[in-house]
Amino acid sequence: MRKVNGRRGGNAGEQYQVNSTSLPLEYQHRLKVSQTLVENHSKSITGRTAEHTWWLDYLRPVLQHPAKSTARTDALSELANNPTRNWEGTAVSYSLRTLQRHAARFDEGMKVGRHGRSDRGKKRVVISRSWDKLVPFDASTKAKIAENLKQEIRGLLKGGMSWGHTLQEAQKFLIDATRAWGLRPVDPDVLERACSIPTDLVSAELHFRNVHRFKRDHKAYDDRRPRIRRTVAGMQPMELVVGDVHPVDIHLTRPDGTVATARLIGFLDWATQRLWIGLIFFEKRGGVQNRDVIEVLAAMIEGWGMPQSLYVDNGKEFGFAAFLDDAMQLTVPGFHGPSRSTHVINALPYNASAKPIERLFGDLETLYFTTARGHIGGNRMSKKQEAIGRTVAPFGAFDDVVPAIEGFVRTYNHTAQGKKSALKGLSPEATFRKHLEAGWAPTAMSRDEVRAACARTEERSVVQGAISVGGRHWTCPELQAYQYEKIWVRVPAYHTPAELLLLDRYGERVGIAFPDVEFHPLDKRGAKASAERAKVHRQAVRDLDRSAPDIDVAARLIARGDAQPDTVPNEPVGIVSYDPAKRPARIVMPKGASTSEERRREQDDRIAVQMDLAKRIVG
Repeated sequence: MRKVNGRRGGNAGEQYQVNSTSLPLEYQHRLKVSQTLVENHSKSITGRTAEHTWWLDYLRPVLQHPAKSTARTDALSELANNPTRNWEGTAVSYSLRTLQRHAARFDEGMKVGRHGRSDRGKKRVVISRSWDKLVPFDASTKAKIAENLKQEIRGLLKGGMSWGHTLQEAQKFLIDATRAWGLRPVDPDVLERACSIPTDLVSAELHFRNVHRFKRDHKAYDDRRPRIRRTVAGMQPMELVVGDVHPVDIHLTRPDGTVATARLIGFLDWATQRLWIGLIFFEKRGGVQNRDVIEVLAAMIEGWGMPQSLYVDNGKEFGFAAFLDDAMQLTVPGFHGPSRSTHVINALPYNASAKPIERLFGDLETLYFTTARGHIGGNRMSKKQEAIGRTVAPFGAFDDVVPAIEGFVRTYNHTAQGKKSALKGLSPEATFRKHLEAGWAPTAMSRDEVRAACARTEERSVVQGAISVGGRHWTCPELQAYQYEKIWVRVPAYHTPAELLLLDRYGERVGIAFPDVEFHPLDKRGAKASAERAKVHRQAVRDLDRSAPDIDVAARLIARGDAQPDTVPNEPVGIVSYDPAKRPARIVMPKGASTSEERRREQDDRIAVQMDLAKRIVG
């Protein structure tokens, strides 16, 4: 303890000061808490004073005019939504309503100090005013029931329940929970009214519907998920081509009088946004097949060039794309980037938004196809109607709609896109011309070559100058002269071939085989064709003969045998002998061959003996 002199204190300003560290711990703690409260209160007063002073200075041009006057309204409008810095130095801007509220407080004689509710911004209702007023539970019990109710609402929304049913189920849950805690009013209607669920409780948990969307409607979820942005900057024409099939929402008439829609097979050049299409129409029920898509792709490649990469979905009509891998690699000469195992890219399932051609199909339907007669809209369950109960009249036959759709697509390719689009205000054709002027050139490939690329290499046995493929016999002069037993054939995977490419064991071309022709037995052309085939085969054998030296194989074999040394046996270790007198049987070796005279005498003697024997038997 020490005594000091000051302006305040006891006698003559004397004060006694005590070292707080010398006090008992209990008093030290109480002193520390009291000092903290005083400091915080001082800071709060200082902060509020600074805020009040700033507002008073900021609103001074407004407060000098009478309340509700036109001049004050104009002054407030000038300050509204203008950026400034508040008493803390933070950049802010205030709405007109906020400025009016602060000005009204100054009009009412607001003084420096606490203003507004002390619990401003805090939740003052647990569930609802009626429920909070009815139940006699303590704060912790109310909070527990409210948390359980919140979890119930979340679970209902996560399970996919509708808004109205969620309100009803949540009310039932709250009634049961309130009764479980012992509140059972005499009039049950009182509890039911008090347990009515405020809509805000459900609205605050609506985001849990995303769980149900993710589990049960992945397509809708995928359309809403975060995505990256892509750009065509730096891309070259035909660097990436996107393919897809789209049903055209225009009714067409079949020959039998029924109506149906055509299918549009489209390929979009991502860099220039140009669209190439092909149309197909089924006289009967059916679907787009691989050969249909191949024909459209072959036409595009012949006109625009070979794409470096092809981006398609996982539909079975694009199963041919894997065959184009080797062919498309030819369009990347000198490529030194990361190695790619394939140039065919398959889109993820239900990922339509990642393919720009899907959005383009929607634009075609909305901006172009809807202008054509016979357009029924995309909803097959609610088609457009010309009158109540009567659908729109068909456009006509398929041959009639083809020029119209091709005209729509040509118009799209020559129409400038928006300034904010990927083409920056240019049309697809104008963008393509810019690349041509910069020196870009396509890699050409004929339709037949594209069809040939979509084939499998299969081994076949060569039998009498022909092979069997698809239940038919195929032959050609090269195959008739072929001297091997096996040959390799390029068999189209999706087309019915009119000719087949033949390869040898090294992959080199042998020839082109055609279906073998059958002749009537009396048709002289058959004999002539047979003679020609035999001639070709003989000539091939002669050429084969001249290509190798003549060797006497028999003489070589005899000479190799004569060159082998004789095998000399060892001396016998003993000789086995039998006594002729004691032999159980004798072996007499036959004599040498008899002469013809001796054979005749022996024959006469046998005849005489037989005749003598016959006489005795008769006598």
